[in-house]
Amino acid sequence: MTQSTNKLPIPPGFIDFASSSFDAILYPSNFPTNLPVQESQSIQRRSTHLPDLVPFIQLITDKCNISPVHLVMALMYVQRFRKSLPAGYKAEPEAAHRIFVASLLVASKYNDDYCLSTRQVVRAAGDVWSIKEITRMEIAFLCFLHWDLHIHREEMATFLSNLNFDIALILPTMPLLY
Repeated sequence: MTQSTNKLPIPPGFIDFASSSFDAILYPSNFPTNLPVQESQSIQRRSTHLPDLVPFIQLITDKCNISPVHLVMALMYVQRFRKSLPAGYKAEPEAAHRIFVASLLVASKYNDDYCLSTRQVVRAAGDVWSIKEITRMEIAFLCFLHWDLHIHREEMATFLSNLNFDIALILPTMPLLY
């Protein structure tokens, strides 16, 4: 684990990069969009008034002082999450927001001694979800990942390289992950 006291700033363009990466992972272009939905699969939710994903990610990263490495870890976790979803999965509205929050909290809590708190996220998101709801999102997310959170530095470097993002803007020269 590390401390975030020497946190790098979020590089210019990284929020757009993260948002488009979340979209690409959660909504791949080759995934069928015309799958039938049965009545028993519908989920009733309250209206949340969440902003689009890019402003939402910007809001959370600004208000919670998120480090770039945690955003990358969250993206990598979401990629693992996507691979664990059952065939025929179709994301419901605002799923990306909830998955973003859960993945970011998991990344911070796994990697930092002084991590992001659920209460910080609740406040930053404007009390859209309760602490209990976010905790449930985290637990469900962790179950999909089979609690496998370790990321090797080389794995992260390859992930960023494959997405054509400058690794030096995210990973400092000192080792962050064990």
